[in-house]
Amino acid sequence: MPVPRPAPPPGVLERLTYIQAPPRAVWATLHDPAAQDALFPELRLGPPAPSWPAAGATRSARLRVGLLVANVRLESLEARPSGRFQLILVGDGVRLIRTWFFDEAAGGTRVAATAGLTTTGRWTAAFIALGRGSAANIVETHLRILKEMAEGSRPTPGPGRPTAGRR
Repeated sequence: MPVPRPAPPPGVLERLTYIQAPPRAVWATLHDPAAQDALFPELRLGPPAPSWPAAGATRSARLRVGLLVANVRLESLEARPSGRFQLILVGDGVRLIRTWFFDEAAGGTRVAATAGLTTTGRWTAAFIALGRGSAANIVETHLRILKEMAEGSRPTPGPGRPTAGRR
């Protein structure tokens, strides 16, 4: 029985989507090294630690949100395949917490993605706002790309494997 996910705290954005792929396939897509640039267009990720995405693993990145460009450090806070993944990005004047919850539903996966973006200082917030950047843009873009990639990665029958209704 899946554990109910907590309601997002105040100031944290949540978006839901349904992906027609099993939770393990969604997890694998989320952590596919070849897909990182496409999945996280707001980040230019540095090389991962050997233990990435295990909890406690870190990596560096360059974050671009709106007009703000900042060097950040990512830390995996929680990594449960087929269950949830949480990370935090911390940089000079910016902090972004991202969480993904995976629930098996109707032969696919219901994904709830949350993001909490906090800034310190007027200039940091102004650069983000002037460039029309927001946590909503990050989450919605990410979920759209994750859905396309996970659903597109499902195996299709090969020439030697018949499908239903075909001989």
